[in-house]
Amino acid sequence: MAGSHEHRIPLAGSERAAPDGATLVGDVDPNERISIVVYVKRRTPDKFQPGSAGDLARLAKPVTRHQLATQRHRSHARAAARIARLAAERGLSVVGTDLVARTVMLEGTARQMAETFGATLRIYRDGQREFRARVGGLTVPAEIAPWTRAILGFDQRPLRTRTPLVQARADTGSDSGLWPTDIAALYGIPLDRDVSSICVGIVALGGGYLQSDLAMALTGMNRQPPVVVNVPQSGNDSGLGTNDVADQELALDLQVLAGLLPKGKIVVYFAENSAAGLTDAIHQAVFDEQHAPQVVSVSWGSAEKFWTEPGRDAMQAVLADAARLRVSVLFASGDQLATSGLTDGKLHVWFPASSPYATSCGGTQPVLAAGNGSATAEAVWNAGAVGTGGGISDAFPVPDYQSHLTLPKSQNDGAIRRGVPDVACAAAASPGYRIIVNGQAMAMSGTSAATPLWAALVAIAIAARGEQIGFLNAALYANPGAFRAVEQGNNRVGGKGYDAAPGWSACTGLGVPRGADVLAALAAVPVA
Repeated sequence: MAGSHEHRIPLAGSERAAPDGATLVGDVDPNERISIVVYVKRRTPDKFQPGSAGDLARLAKPVTRHQLATQRHRSHARAAARIARLAAERGLSVVGTDLVARTVMLEGTARQMAETFGATLRIYRDGQREFRARVGGLTVPAEIAPWTRAILGFDQRPLRTRTPLVQARADTGSDSGLWPTDIAALYGIPLDRDVSSICVGIVALGGGYLQSDLAMALTGMNRQPPVVVNVPQSGNDSGLGTNDVADQELALDLQVLAGLLPKGKIVVYFAENSAAGLTDAIHQAVFDEQHAPQVVSVSWGSAEKFWTEPGRDAMQAVLADAARLRVSVLFASGDQLATSGLTDGKLHVWFPASSPYATSCGGTQPVLAAGNGSATAEAVWNAGAVGTGGGISDAFPVPDYQSHLTLPKSQNDGAIRRGVPDVACAAAASPGYRIIVNGQAMAMSGTSAATPLWAALVAIAIAARGEQIGFLNAALYANPGAFRAVEQGNNRVGGKGYDAAPGWSACTGLGVPRGADVLAALAAVPVA
């Protein structure tokens, strides 16, 4: 095919390896229809480095969803039109254009996509699941390359919450953990506040929940129910967004938040379990004008190495918008210690937890006083096979809010970059979080329990101040006295990893919350 549009430019950082541990089934049928999302950017590069003082000051300037939409229509309409024109030339369909999200969704056959973007697509099997994965790099037609930030949707390899080794202990006796309200009480998180003005979003990559499980848990905690709303995957009618399949992960997120936020609203954003699905779900939550969550809790992610540079860039753009719109987004730091469960001899932190725009949550092992009334001591959660993620990012420089810390050097290359996590709380299997799944009590563990607990604490702070806070980290790092540092333990695997320390550590961040002090620190955040 002759013509200028045959010239293609490699999309920097888009190379993908075959999925670890998965079996190759074969190539994708060239006639299979595939939807992808092109993330559009301005041609001029950003002025500031992500997380720098200038960048965070820029994102802190107040803006409404409507104002941001107006800006995007002015700044990105021409680029989106270029992509639509290319699609028409190549026989691709434009399924939708969202200038606020800076996205254009295209549909075409696998053959057309390969010819246009150089995508090599294969089918893999991991356990019982088959999924499509992209191998190698992408190339972008020259006429749209300067405006192309990322192309997502080719690759459907799943993200993680917890490693399968983190088992829930199911029984009906006293050994099935503490209710989330009891764990909140360990940290002095108040349970008597009026949070009826609060809306918190949960991102659910598949799965579902039973209303009867939630009701049973709330009865056990003697708490008033919140309003729970399901938002199905955007542009999808595949059934994601139903609540008739009990899933431990979603039950954990939902029951922790519901127990701590009586009469509030919780919105569950369902999405495909992939990097593209997670990025879209967070955007959907941040720009949801109907429900307008002030806080979003995300228990999903994977090691930075599994995200392409363009994929991380697309997520960064969404999280920057969250900061602009004063939506607080919290992420789990992972449950596979300092290696993220990988055996390549290197240490890995999770993304999006490592984003300079994220508040990342690590995990601890509390030692309870007699009667479970308080935590007498706390150590890093490290149960050998599982434990808190944390370390030094391979992808992001030190953000401004960590510039005053003495961060450890990366054990991969000796450099100092963004440290993970930011905060922590209980995540160990003992005592564990008592939840109800399929009518049965079980004790759950993981940083995906610590994250909704922290999200609830932030929501309580927002209810008290009557105004959204948005990006939390500057206020948190400016108030180390609002935390109890965790000084025992490590997240090492085979000797590699990081140790607890006075102050911030690459296991538990600033430490665990002193509830009243965290509320006071967040109440003092300046009004925009």
